[in-house]
Amino acid sequence: MKKILSLLMVLMLIFSAVGCSKKEETNKSEKEIVKIAGLKGPTSIGMIKMFEEKPSLGENFDSVYEVAQNPDILVSKLLSKEVTFAALPTNVAAKLYNKGAGYKLAAINTWGVLYVMTQGEEIHNWEDLRGKNINSIAKGSNPDVIFRYLLEKNGLNPDKDVTLDYTLGHVELAQAMAAKKVNIALLPEPFVTMVSMKNKDAKIAMNIQDEWKNTLGGKALIPQGCIVVREDFAQKHPEVVNKFLAEYEKSVKWVNENKEEAGVLVEKHGIGMKAKMAEMAIPRCNLDFKTASDAKEAVENYLKVLYDFSAKAVGGKLPDENFYYHQK
Repeated sequence: MKKILSLLMVLMLIFSAVGCSKKEETNKSEKEIVKIAGLKGPTSIGMIKMFEEKPSLGENFDSVYEVAQNPDILVSKLLSKEVTFAALPTNVAAKLYNKGAGYKLAAINTWGVLYVMTQGEEIHNWEDLRGKNINSIAKGSNPDVIFRYLLEKNGLNPDKDVTLDYTLGHVELAQAMAAKKVNIALLPEPFVTMVSMKNKDAKIAMNIQDEWKNTLGGKALIPQGCIVVREDFAQKHPEVVNKFLAEYEKSVKWVNENKEEAGVLVEKHGIGMKAKMAEMAIPRCNLDFKTASDAKEAVENYLKVLYDFSAKAVGGKLPDENFYYHQK
């Protein structure tokens, strides 16, 4: 009897050990999902190589990439904390921070995509715009605020010296200029490229990024697009954040050096443009990677301009120091 009991105890110990081993194996195999979302358009072009290759962020992590079709969808995902990293407009990141959404600015990826296009009009400087009808993007929008600010700084009252027409949206305005129905328009990429491909008489009269530098000083930039990271994730996994940002920087460099291949991937992953259009637009998207620490001054100056025109543009107040994620 004693021998039987001893045998049963040994068997129980063996099965118990096997069970624990299997449980440990299961736990080890369960990887944390890192969700990366990009807004459809130029803001997400810089990480297109990551969309394609899904580089490892660590042995205990799997990454999932998705494209948000419009800002409202992306903001909704961020407010519900569904996303770990996201590419979006910098002023939207400021709005989310001021709402207490729990995301920090990790890097800047896009340094302005705005241009004044003309056809049948000779525009060489700001004074040439006096008395003109200019088709612009939605009143109060980020591009509109930037353009109105530059008009004022260059001696033109945007409400008196020019006529700003907000009748058409981005797509409709680009289509109208492509069809030679509009003479002067403020447009972002990739719509500038779309117009150029369809209307050979249309040309870029003003590079708003250059005008920003000329107006504010030689080093001034427009940090229009950014990367944010969920704060609780960054606190828990700073090494993953570092890895992600390093991969992002490599992706941006690759895109700038391999425009044709990047264009193919932009179309493949549904970023919002055909391969050839993306290839032609990339040089004018001003893609460059800078960490939040390195871009902080440029971001502060940019948000201050938006805030002074409309506090709503940045969420009612300028974000404080905690808005900026500093790598560890």
